[in-house]
Amino acid sequence: MNKRYYVIALLICLILLVSACKKSGAAAGGAPRTPFIGGTAGITINFEKDSPPPEVTDDGSFEFNVIVRLKNDGEAKVDKNDMKLNLVGFDPNDFGKVFDDMKDIQPEDSIESKKRDAEGNIVEGTTTFATFPKGGIGDAFNPRKFSGNTEFTFRTDACYHYKTEANTKLCILKDMINIRDDAVCKATSSRTVHSSSAPVQVTNFRQSVGGKDKLSFSFDISLSGNVDIFWDKQESKPTSFDNGCPRDPRTRRERENNVGVEITELPGDPILSGTPKCGGLDNGHKGVVKLVSGKRTITCTADLVSDRLDAEKTIGVRLVYNVLDNKETKVLVKHLADTSGDFLS
Repeated sequence: MNKRYYVIALLICLILLVSACKKSGAAAGGAPRTPFIGGTAGITINFEKDSPPPEVTDDGSFEFNVIVRLKNDGEAKVDKNDMKLNLVGFDPNDFGKVFDDMKDIQPEDSIESKKRDAEGNIVEGTTTFATFPKGGIGDAFNPRKFSGNTEFTFRTDACYHYKTEANTKLCILKDMINIRDDAVCKATSSRTVHSSSAPVQVTNFRQSVGGKDKLSFSFDISLSGNVDIFWDKQESKPTSFDNGCPRDPRTRRERENNVGVEITELPGDPILSGTPKCGGLDNGHKGVVKLVSGKRTITCTADLVSDRLDAEKTIGVRLVYNVLDNKETKVLVKHLADTSGDFLS
């Protein structure tokens, strides 16, 4: 009986050892086979605990700040100058401030992206903070006297510049029509596309044949995050909140759901005869498009040089845009009854 238990224990140890080796190999023994971590996250917005507090009093003794925690869960760095925050939902005069104290606040630091290190381990994105009112911790909100308990909405709106990097491989054969059985890839096929973690994704990449020395490809741009996006043909990063994420109805309609698109890596490649030409992009391989119902399909064609060999060729897609996101909470101002004895006679 003891021998049987010994054998079982030995088997368990071997299983655990093999499992540990596999995990170690995944983290450190082999390089990642994909270029990006992936996902649909960008900047995650939260309020610090008790900033603002859920309840305050209106006796003039309860001052407080609003501190917003900003963490980069995506794969694009956000420079502190490319992010603006507004605090909305209440009249600042009710808390001893003016509107200028609550708009165009910048984060304390730039926010580094999530990334992989050389061993393949994921390094989390950095966290920074933004503080309201504009004066910072040395300044504060102080509620005025109210006639009774009153609840207010505190919502922070964040506008920031973000980008998506994506890539895949095109199948380029010496003859795109007369394809040999042993060709290294399929000239007409869906291609696996990799997108960096960001609210806008590149998906559904397809390739087809346009002729002996011509190919075409298409892909979808999809808004995957629960955010609003804006962009302008003048490529304006948010120098102010309204500049990056406009609230004026006309300007908002013009820039909402716009995305800057650029085909990268492939333009200028010696395997091409000229640069790719993409429908809807003003400069052939670069331009601004508007998403409809959160989606847009881009179709491109590319002419190939005649003197070439079979190969899979990397092509990149870069998307740029401004993101509008928000986080809100409630603050209850409790009224303290006046006990000064000043009553109506």
